[in-house]
Amino acid sequence: MPDIVSELLAQPIDRLNLTDFCMVTTDTSVRETVERMQVMHQNIALVIGKGTHLVGILTDRDVLQRVVNSPEYWEQPVTAVMTPEPQSLLPQATAAEALRLMEGGDYRNVPVVNEKGVVRGCVTYYAILKFLADHFSRTVYNLPSDPTNFAQNREGG
Repeated sequence: MPDIVSELLAQPIDRLNLTDFCMVTTDTSVRETVERMQVMHQNIALVIGKGTHLVGILTDRDVLQRVVNSPEYWEQPVTAVMTPEPQSLLPQATAAEALRLMEGGDYRNVPVVNEKGVVRGCVTYYAILKFLADHFSRTVYNLPSDPTNFAQNREGG
């Protein structure tokens, strides 16, 4: 049975669940984008242009930093406040590569696009954790919350 680290290094992200994401077009208003994100319980919206090519993202952080105190943006197109040309990954990238990008950029979500820039999904920490829990349930569920904290003596009856 492979260990967790080697599986993360080898597992392509297109085998993870990449289907939970919100997608809007460039002419969608900021208000409608935020409403869709709320309905779908997502903290990111992928903004697409022609042919479902990724052109930007809007995250809940963007909304808090750029929109909340600027009500004039609510009816503007999402392109007015989105993050243009976000970093993305190809479907054949590994889960380890996704984690490195997420950690290095302080991202919670990374869009997945094919070689032509067409959206294929969005990888999240949750998708990676779910994969690990499904494939290594015995190992994951039996990990101590703090591996350095263990009982020195037997307790109980």
